[in-house]
Formats: sequence, C-alpha cells, structure tokens
Amino acid sequence: MLAGGAALAVAPVAVQAAPPKGWRSVGFPFLRANSFDEIGSGVIQVDGKRASSILYRRISIDLGQTPRLGWRWRVDNGPPATDLAVRGKDDRALAVIIGFPFDPATASAIERSQHRAMRFLLGHDAPGRSLHYVWGSGLARGTVIRPQKTDAHRFVVLRSAGEPAGIWHTESVDVAADYRRIFGEPPPQAVQLAISSDGDDTHSTVHAAIGGFAWS
Repeated sequence: MLAGGAALAVAPVAVQAAPPKGWRSVGFPFLRANSFDEIGSGVIQVDGKRASSILYRRISIDLGQTPRLGWRWRVDNGPPATDLAVRGKDDRALAVIIGFPFDPATASAIERSQHRAMRFLLGHDAPGRSLHYVWGSGLARGTVIRPQKTDAHRFVVLRSAGEPAGIWHTESVDVAADYRRIFGEPPPQAVQLAISSDGDDTHSTVHAAIGGFAWS
C-alpha cells in the first residue's frame, strides 16, 4: 500500500517506448532490457523477464549538506536469493545506485579498467565508484559485498530476496557515512542516481515499483 492507504496495481510487462522524463535507460549487449514506466506520484514501475538493464539520471548532491537519501519500494516478483559477489550469479530484484566521479589520479588499475568498460555503455556519464543499495541476496541487512574483480563498486544489502511480496518499504540511508565506512575516504559529490534490476542469470521475472527519492 502507498502512504495514505492507496493501492498500487503493477501491470504486466509492456514494451517501453521511452524512459520516464528526466531519466535515461541503458541496456547491456546480448541481454534483454527491463521496462521502466512512470505510473504516477513519482513512482516507476519495473518489469522484466530474463532481463538486465539500468535507468539513471544525473544529479549534483553535496553529501556534506544532504547526506541521506530516502525512497520507497516494493517487489511483487523477483529472483531467488543469489550470491552478489559472483559475476554471472548476482541477480537481484532492485538496486538503487549512487555514482561518484571518476578520479584517474587516485583510481586503481582495476578501477581504471572497469571505468573504460562503463564508458562503452554510458559515455561521459560513466561514474567512478558506486554504492548499490540492494533488494536481493539472502544476507542480513547492512551486509556489504564486494563483487568479483572490482575495486570501484560495493553492494549494501537492504532487503532480502525472501521478503514477503507486494509490501511497500520505506528506506533512509546515510550515503555519506556509508561511503566513508566502505571506501575509507571522505565522500565526493554524488553525480548519478540509478535504478537497476537483474534477472537474466536465474531466468526470473521481475515485477516491482520504486519512487519517492528525496535527499535530506
């Protein structure tokens, strides 16, 4: 249920003509893309079948002034618990991704290599480091996962794949504190907000919704 008791009906998978206004969508070679559709009140519906893709927008957030990000989300159907550390076995229903600028002066060799791959997909919008707040895996809330072969990205588990379906949850995360704790450095400006869904490895169908993003 939405705030105030209003229900949200999640519609079947549909072909998406264009991403929601102000957002850009990006897919991956040889993989189906999810459908991201704005359905009102700032809520984006996410539908996919054996799909993996990202919806993102540019932001400019001084985390010293507004360190916290809040949103609400629900999953009606999604992948089973997976091992987010293992590439090719890391499906998750939803993730909220905060991207940070790429700094070649401080980036490791792995970070530089991964950034080149990201630029192939996102061009100049490709971030450097990123934090992925995840609905997926079977691990405890707050668990931090370092994916294989990366220095630049971390998963932070917020909701398990075993959460009851169809229930709205409200989140509030301290992005600045998480960055400092995970990367051991003061956080730079946040430059990208993204939503991702990944169900290709487990051949899963995803029906979900997310919205209400607000910095404080």
